[in-house]
Amino acid sequence: MSEETLFEKLGVKYIEKDGIFYPLVTLGGEEHSTDVGKYGRMWMIYIQKEYPQRYRSLVRFGELHDKATEVNEVAYELLEDIENEWLRKHKPKQSNSFVEMYRLRTQARMIAEEVVLNDVVNCFH
Repeated sequence: MSEETLFEKLGVKYIEKDGIFYPLVTLGGEEHSTDVGKYGRMWMIYIQKEYPQRYRSLVRFGELHDKATEVNEVAYELLEDIENEWLRKHKPKQSNSFVEMYRLRTQARMIAEEVVLNDVVNCFH
């Protein structure tokens, strides 16, 4: 049994020309269509603009999707941890007030997203 090539594992199609099979490889569109989450997509855009060599290397070796998924998971874990910590430190004065709880949760999310963007998304991985 022969082992699958990287292209076959990724589902790349082949075209035959003069008895030789060439992989149909394209750059630019396919990696954005995969679902890697909000922060994964943001990281892919950041890495493409700021570190184009790293981006091309990840695409070439088929690691872009996996790395973006990992960034998304780490970002959401950090986001949740920061929100919970902030809400634990800032208790509402009126626990039954919807408006106050909404305000506190919105503040927690804004603070957490700023940290996540700076510490996880907009970083070289």
